[in-house]
Amino acid sequence: MFDQKKKESVTSQILEFMRFKKVPVKLHQLSKHLNIDSHSPEYKTLDELLDELATNLVIEKLTRRRYALAGSSNTNVIGILYVEPLKSYVIDEDKNAKVHIRNRFLSNALHGDKVEVELLVDPKRKLFGKVIDVLERNVTKLKGKVDFDGNEYFFIPESEHYLFDFHIPSDKLKGAKDRDFVTAHILEWNNSTSNPSVEIDEVLMNLESNAYKYDAIVAEFELNPHFPKEVVKESEEYDIPKAKSKYPGRMDLRDELVITIDPDDAKDFDDALSLMFLENGNIELGVHIADVSHYVKENSELDIEARNRGNSTYLADRVVPMLPERLSNNICSLKPNTIRFAHTVFIEYDKECNVVDYEIAETVIKSDKRFTYDDVFKIITDQDGLHKDLILAIDKLALDLRKKRFLKGGINFETSEVKFSFNDKKEPIEAKLKKSNRATQLVEECMLAANQVVAKHFTNLTKDFMLSAPVPTIYRVHENPDTEKIDQAVEFVASLGSVPKKKNLTSKDINKIIENFHGKPEADLVNSVLIRSLPKAFYDPGSKGHYGLGFQDYTHFTSPIRRYADLIVHRAIKEYAKGKPEIPRLRTLQVFMQGVSKHISETERFSMDAERASTKLTQTIILSSRIGEEFLGTVTGVTNFGVFVMVDDVFAEGLVRIKNIGADYYYFDEKRYRFVGKRTKKQIKIGTKMHIRVAKVNTEKRIIDFDFVSLIKESKLDG
Repeated sequence: MFDQKKKESVTSQILEFMRFKKVPVKLHQLSKHLNIDSHSPEYKTLDELLDELATNLVIEKLTRRRYALAGSSNTNVIGILYVEPLKSYVIDEDKNAKVHIRNRFLSNALHGDKVEVELLVDPKRKLFGKVIDVLERNVTKLKGKVDFDGNEYFFIPESEHYLFDFHIPSDKLKGAKDRDFVTAHILEWNNSTSNPSVEIDEVLMNLESNAYKYDAIVAEFELNPHFPKEVVKESEEYDIPKAKSKYPGRMDLRDELVITIDPDDAKDFDDALSLMFLENGNIELGVHIADVSHYVKENSELDIEARNRGNSTYLADRVVPMLPERLSNNICSLKPNTIRFAHTVFIEYDKECNVVDYEIAETVIKSDKRFTYDDVFKIITDQDGLHKDLILAIDKLALDLRKKRFLKGGINFETSEVKFSFNDKKEPIEAKLKKSNRATQLVEECMLAANQVVAKHFTNLTKDFMLSAPVPTIYRVHENPDTEKIDQAVEFVASLGSVPKKKNLTSKDINKIIENFHGKPEADLVNSVLIRSLPKAFYDPGSKGHYGLGFQDYTHFTSPIRRYADLIVHRAIKEYAKGKPEIPRLRTLQVFMQGVSKHISETERFSMDAERASTKLTQTIILSSRIGEEFLGTVTGVTNFGVFVMVDDVFAEGLVRIKNIGADYYYFDEKRYRFVGKRTKKQIKIGTKMHIRVAKVNTEKRIIDFDFVSLIKESKLDG
């Protein structure tokens, strides 16, 4: 029990607290304010005192055991205002209720403001209210664009939480211009009958700039070019291996001849090659992969971030990496003449190119030379150059491996990739088509060989550990195609040229079709159509084969800097090298591999979509400065309303509407995917060459419209 003096003191504190809060309070809030433990005898006394004050009409006892000053406007609610396009509401600070606010009752309150709300009577008994006072303005900086209507400047917020535009006084522009993307803060706003005003803080970029358009793709696909502070901090804890140090547990290959071969613009070198001629007449290929798992530990901040990203994303103007640059471009990267840790696969081949033995080891290497693909292609072509003996020997092995792979069922797709050149202002100025050649195939076959050996290694481990289920890991899976889809693709390809009619096509049949179109205008389209008819490759904890490569077992091991799957595979190899894990650990790994396989398959598809959007944007930017210019193009698609044409020297695809083609009337032959001139009998089909003129380019939507100029006689269009 409180004595009289304590009772008066507590009563005074209760009333003062209620005046300060201005909203109904609960018993536990009062006890916390008065430092009264809820399990103490004083807590019950406090409850009795509140009942006494209510009986004497000093305070009011409301529903849900709330109390308020008698006769005060205690039904008002104080809380943070949340404004959304379709609804606005205030959350009562003591979490008693959500009060809905109709837009006409927002007064001069903005999203994030602390407001006082008067409750309104609603016939549906839903809790509604109106803002009667802004107690504390939200001071968060806003992002948005500047818009000039010819007389005044306005700020259009990027956030959907603001239902109107803001006025920008002329003396608050800070140099901002129309279409600039800026940050701003809200100025004092008391009159709700006029738009609020903002002052510009910083001009970030102009919305017409290419930089903004590329940044918009990063935002559209929710890619994050920045790493959390804790991830960056963790990456800074590591340093490069020292030249004179010894590294127990690692095979020392610093005196071996090791080289890297990469694109000329590569910054992260995650694979290197070596070759040895053995005394038994066999050869030993060494595939040395950056030992990322040495630095990125399981469940570390680096690991969690890499797992979330799943892979690096290669956009036209930048790379959004999986790992911080300090690791990806420096510490892990197999730079020339520097000591680096590697995870190496040694593969011994006999003269028939059969794998007779292999070894996987943690190594320390020093790359002797960094070659580009162009360097290596020149050495192969000229049969001369630095380290020619090594390069020519690996090239011969790669040719043999490639030939053997196709004989066993691998598909020889002819792939190409568009690459762009940028000027000093980061503006795209040129597009180049990079096709596969002997240099790229050399590296590709070595990587495929290492990945296949690692996959077989897991099969061997399952036997060695005498497990009833496969040892937990991740495989790269490409399932057999759907018969109906591949038949439809072949039917389409048959409309372009002579293709043997055959059901249940094998990979050898597909290779024959590709070979028949090699060097023809339709070759790229045929490859594209056939590839699209096949299922997408994905990651899976089970080895289900790789149809496109013709491998029974396949995984990803050779790119741990840019793919999380490879990092997991590296870790698995190291863990199993120590012996069979305990059953609980195996079960944990099985569950993990299942979940992470699905996740990284999704991030891969997302990145591919972003990369395609980036390529399309770059092509539209290049052509947007060339409106009215004429180009030579090739028809790549036919629809009932027009044809899609690929510009030969920019490799950008746009639409030519059939109603704008020539003086003749062209009708659509749906079965043969072509247009035929009613008078001239000329055909327009896939592979047709024509001159076109750039008519319209929309960089925001990434679409191009062409005007027809003329057909090319050399394309033999006459029926």
